Amino acid sequence: MNAREQILSRIRKHKNHAGDPVTERSGIRLPRPDYGPGVEVGGVRQFTQMLEMVHGTWAALDTVEEVPGAVRAYLLESGGPRRIVASPDPVVESLDWAGLEIEHRRANREDEVSVTMAFAGIAETGTVAMVSSSRSPVTLNFLPEIHIVILKEPSLVPMMDDFWPLVESPPRAINFITGPSKTADIEQTIVYGAHGPKRFHVLIIRSG
Repeated sequence: MNAREQILSRIRKHKNHAGDPVTERSGIRLPRPDYGPGVEVGGVRQFTQMLEMVHGTWAALDTVEEVPGAVRAYLLESGGPRRIVASPDPVVESLDWAGLEIEHRRANREDEVSVTMAFAGIAETGTVAMVSSSRSPVTLNFLPEIHIVILKEPSLVPMMDDFWPLVESPPRAINFITGPSKTADIEQTIVYGAHGPKRFHVLIIRSG
């Protein structure tokens, strides 16, 4: 028996949380997450509850065609600029962006607002998953101070474990974003926008 087999043998002798022996046949039984009182598990309701807990905001829309109007309304309410940079995604490019200055490209340090299309959402943590590609440049996720994400409800999964089967081939990068960027490294004071956007807004599209 080599060192690896010895370590695995010791692990199998221990018991899991339910008190059953952990074997190759039974596998490891993970405890059910405790989300606290009032949280509805699974679906849009849990996603929005968890997103609000990390100071993200959201709005629900019936169709993707409503996105430009929702972006204009959000920027008007929050005092954001009307000049945005967006994903070079065919769906995003096809929308009517009248009333906004928009470019479909990678972001740079001068850009203040980005609009992107999420690959998927994860309800248990209020997270959006961004998979890098030519139509989803990574810089859009981190450089602008305001990040607006389009999330189609059918691409929302209950838990992180449900996300990985959606990825057919390994991309260059997968970014999991949960709320606006923040840190408490300096004097234990929460500061937003430390490593990315100060504001994070999700537009949930009910129809596929």
